[in-house]
Amino acid sequence: MNNLFQEFPPTNLSEWKDKIVKDLKGKELSVLDFHDPIEDIDFRAFYHREERQAPDITPGSFPATRGSKTIDNNWSNGAFISVTNEKVANEKALKLLMMGADLLLFQADAKVNWSKVLEGVQLEFIRTQFSLSSTDQVKEILQIAGNAKNRVSFCFDAVTDTSNEELIHVMKSSQTATYVVNGFRVQKCGANASQELAFCLSAGHEMLVELMEKGFNTDEATAQIHFHVGVGANYFNAIAKLRALRQLWSKIVAEYNPEHACSYNCQITAIIGHTNKSLKDPYTNLLRQTTETMSAASASDAIIVLPYDMYSENGASELAERMALNISTILKEESYLHHVIDAPGGSYTVEELTEIIGKKAWSHFQELDKNGGIKQPEVQSEFKEAVGQTAAKRMEAYQNGSATLIGVNKFPDPREQTTAWKEVPGYLNMSAFLADTIKKTETV
Repeated sequence: MNNLFQEFPPTNLSEWKDKIVKDLKGKELSVLDFHDPIEDIDFRAFYHREERQAPDITPGSFPATRGSKTIDNNWSNGAFISVTNEKVANEKALKLLMMGADLLLFQADAKVNWSKVLEGVQLEFIRTQFSLSSTDQVKEILQIAGNAKNRVSFCFDAVTDTSNEELIHVMKSSQTATYVVNGFRVQKCGANASQELAFCLSAGHEMLVELMEKGFNTDEATAQIHFHVGVGANYFNAIAKLRALRQLWSKIVAEYNPEHACSYNCQITAIIGHTNKSLKDPYTNLLRQTTETMSAASASDAIIVLPYDMYSENGASELAERMALNISTILKEESYLHHVIDAPGGSYTVEELTEIIGKKAWSHFQELDKNGGIKQPEVQSEFKEAVGQTAAKRMEAYQNGSATLIGVNKFPDPREQTTAWKEVPGYLNMSAFLADTIKKTETV
């Protein structure tokens, strides 16, 4: 292995271009230059080490582009549970844990007896996140968790949920991550990568400042904030987006001089949603979910694959639920992705895309910050309008065939549809984007 690089002598950029031109058989090198109208970025199909300007960094070092993991790349395999009946939710939680989940995300919009929901759930061995509506429920869960409370997080929305003194007091004493920056919900409304990142940075920064004004120091405040990030089908863009979020968040935190290095790292739960899934094509959905999970595995602390038919009129099927959990298990136990830290790191394409998407997101964030931040009604209105325009571009691309989704706008299953989508929750009065609702093109 020590002689590996001697077996493959280096090629300079000029030689590399000459080789590419030869392989193009008469075509201009410019055919490998691309513009992505949805992401609004320009990129090439190849990059070379001579073009790299940013210094190489190692995992665990600043900026946190390569994350904080230094031993392995393990992530939590999550599942979502909507709590409407305590007994049913408890049975589902225990079933999902037996199926391989080690993270449960509970959502409850009403008062719930959490002792019944969590009966038999050993919180000290898994991670849990709770989307709740009251501080009283936070207190109840923390009491149940006891010494395992450091493995519990809460999902009060950093934009829509106003902090109150009682919750602030509980947060201060428990040091439990409490506020979530919900980039996933922005992504599922049609936002591109730089828009989602700009939203995450703006919402996260505002929450950070607000907590510090409430008496938290920098390290305490960063510990209260975690991120939900959406993952799309563009494999390399999704990886670059997650890496850019880590890099840019560490850049923001650095301005507030934290004492502990761990404060630079953002806690990311990647969520695989429904924007590009079809109710008629479960196996193509499975392929998409797999590549999206592979993207997420490179830079996430936890991954939740939502069953593709979760928002269908019939609800999540047993097959979709089982497959959603199995993906992470297979990628760990058969592909060993949990052993390799930041596997795409050092790829010239991924590194360049991280810089391109990161610079565009940072510019968007600076504009939002200059105008008062994402919580300001006027700023939020302009942001939502921009996301709506991106969503319209996506829909147009699928309708005219310039973007292809197998099983959705090309080669659709000819069998009759047996179920339909019910309303998928939007965010900030934006509608959820569903490619499966477009008019299908003819099979060619």
